[in-house]
Amino acid sequence: MDQGTVMSPIEPRAHASAQMKKIRLIMMPLCGVLSRSHNIALSSSCLSTWHYLLYKLGDLINHLSILEAAFGPVLKIIFSTRFDNQNKPLWSFCINLFHDFISVRARHLISPDDDVRVPLNQNLLSQTCAHLKALFDVHQIKWLPWDVTSFDFQLEILGSIVNPELLHNMTADMAVTVMDSTTQTFRLLLEGVQVQCNSKFADDNVMICITKVCKFVKKVFLDTVGKQKSNSSAVLVQFCLKFVKCTVEELDNSLLASGKYELCVDIERIKEIEYAKCSPKLSHPRIRPLAYMELVSPAVYLTALSLSIVAQFTGELSHGDAEQLASIICPPDLLENFHAVVPFLYMQIMRPVDSRLRIKWLVVWNKVSKRLNEQMISYLKAGCGASGHDVLCQFFCYPFFALVSSGSISAHWNAENRFEGYLNMTQDLEAELVIEVYRSFCTNSSYCSEPVYMVFLEHFFEYLINIVDENMSSIQANLKYCLENKSKNITILSVLGNVVIGLLENAQIFNYANKEREVTTNEDPAGCREPNLFLGSLKLANRFMKLSGLAFKENPAAQHQVTSRYFSSLSDFIGHLTSTKDVLLLFEIIGDQFTEWLTLSSTLYCIIRQGETIDQLEKLWLNSVTHLTANRLISDCSFLEKHRLLLQAAINHPHSPISAATTAIQRSPGSSNAGLRHAGRRSVSKADELFLDRPGKDPNCASNAERAFALEEFNISRMSVAPVVSGRGTVRSSTTDRRQSNGESLRVSAGLGRKRLKIMRYSGNGKGLGKVTDASFSPGWAEGEVCRKPELILEMLKRKR
Repeated sequence: MDQGTVMSPIEPRAHASAQMKKIRLIMMPLCGVLSRSHNIALSSSCLSTWHYLLYKLGDLINHLSILEAAFGPVLKIIFSTRFDNQNKPLWSFCINLFHDFISVRARHLISPDDDVRVPLNQNLLSQTCAHLKALFDVHQIKWLPWDVTSFDFQLEILGSIVNPELLHNMTADMAVTVMDSTTQTFRLLLEGVQVQCNSKFADDNVMICITKVCKFVKKVFLDTVGKQKSNSSAVLVQFCLKFVKCTVEELDNSLLASGKYELCVDIERIKEIEYAKCSPKLSHPRIRPLAYMELVSPAVYLTALSLSIVAQFTGELSHGDAEQLASIICPPDLLENFHAVVPFLYMQIMRPVDSRLRIKWLVVWNKVSKRLNEQMISYLKAGCGASGHDVLCQFFCYPFFALVSSGSISAHWNAENRFEGYLNMTQDLEAELVIEVYRSFCTNSSYCSEPVYMVFLEHFFEYLINIVDENMSSIQANLKYCLENKSKNITILSVLGNVVIGLLENAQIFNYANKEREVTTNEDPAGCREPNLFLGSLKLANRFMKLSGLAFKENPAAQHQVTSRYFSSLSDFIGHLTSTKDVLLLFEIIGDQFTEWLTLSSTLYCIIRQGETIDQLEKLWLNSVTHLTANRLISDCSFLEKHRLLLQAAINHPHSPISAATTAIQRSPGSSNAGLRHAGRRSVSKADELFLDRPGKDPNCASNAERAFALEEFNISRMSVAPVVSGRGTVRSSTTDRRQSNGESLRVSAGLGRKRLKIMRYSGNGKGLGKVTDASFSPGWAEGEVCRKPELILEMLKRKR
């Protein structure tokens, strides 16, 4: 016995041995009656006699052999009986008595000299018989601070309460009562262990107690969760997570995470996933999973145990249980757990799982991410270094791997007809779980002022870009599968789009990128190094444009809202660009995808003009044209040569505002862009040819001649009214505004265009329409040409009449 125990270590041992025979003679009939009787009055009388025996034993009751002979048998009998309304008073009396015994060590810590009693479980005490309740005040048992030698006995009694067989048939209210009472008692037991850890006499007993707690939780819960039915397993999972959470909260992190105390990972689930084969279709990050029987800290062991229990549970994980798991995984300033969490999550992807199990792990990821976001700065400031950044990046990128791998799995399940109409609902839920985290992740204004957070964002975006590039073929397969099944919402596209939109709309990130560029310029006058955060945002924008273009090409009729929102956000983002260097970098990164989108929208103009995507694409291009003009890039030969295809696609676009805005550039004074002139001379672009050759085209679509007339008429109207530019550099007027400001010219030219079209159709003289001569670069020439046109003179005479 340690020095905190009042009992003498020698004399009571001999005295106890002498009393053992008498105790057994008394206990035998008491236990027999309690185990067979169904009469509440008889059982209550037996408990009264038993309690008086414990009282008369005095200090001897604290000896382990006496506890095992006099205290333990009755508790086991009562706790092994089915908990119902009939035996609730007996059960309540015993749990409060056991609670009083466990609390003695914490009570001694509060006041070693005074007998301060820890309050009993009032919820159960009120349900105890009146004469049994009175026994707590009449005959107070002389409990002394227990020693670690009795730790096994206490865990054994707890195990008899947490009996999976009894929980199986228990009602929900009864199960909650048992869980609350047992968790409260277990917390007091851990407080006693913490007292032992803080004692100056602490030695290997600390490690013994912690090891026994971890092994107890594993034995009681992990070994029985999979053997129960779904409802019972759900209760056990909730029960287990409460026990683990109590352990994490009551024992110091410095103790649980200490390398001084280590446990063997004897969890079969870890052994199973250790040899899971990586899918050859996905390029996973290089992660090392926990090895079976590997030595780890108690904190990592409890994390792996909790994850294994959730993995073994085949039912739907409640949000409350996911919250409990998140609190276990994310203790303050303890990043070591993520080195176990990340491999476990990725190994679940490598194993064949259906959509329901994938959603379960996304729920876990969602809850952990939210909690991690709340304390991200503390993690980053703890000095986690590059390895810490890597594991956090791997964790936050997990949904992309889960969603990419879902395509082939969902196809397999759909082929077997295991679910119908489940895809849309599943993808909506997955997108909601992931987007919610990334939205707060990219728009957290309280963190954007922290340089350490911005450095992490740079690392994360670079990591995400590499993931998309390395798994582009798998992502394309996922897109194709979703589009073939007419999915309304493509999760991977929605998730990536919302990440990019969050970046483009975060002004603080843009301001930080500007400051980063200024610092870089001061350190490096040549300005060779681009700001990483700004560059990463544009690269992600490029990847999204590529994926959205692939989705549009596969199914043009599917108007994905995230694509329209992206074009709108990118347009506003361009409005904030003030330097020529930023504009050049923008076109360098997204220029190829911009060209691809203009070409696609030209080819499939009949379809895209029905939605709002073309309006946002128009807004984006007009803003781009404004900045090209403001930064005088239209007279930069190297820029024009590099982006010749982009300008050609724009000038030949069937959407009049896009082509007209591009033509206005070539007619501006001082422009000397031969490449643009060459593009202007082409009446029909390659995209238009593809469009005209499409079989079964929409009869309502404009013909090539109509398109040429619309282009000419819109150009004439634009010459009289210059574009209105705001202080920020963005175009204020929308398509509707431009029509209102040029309404008179448009009405005149539209009527003339129809007449000229009619004349051309009958005469067959349609050659040369839409061509632009070298003289067209002068605005004065345009006005002169307008005045000399007979159609305009005829229209003016009619108006005068």
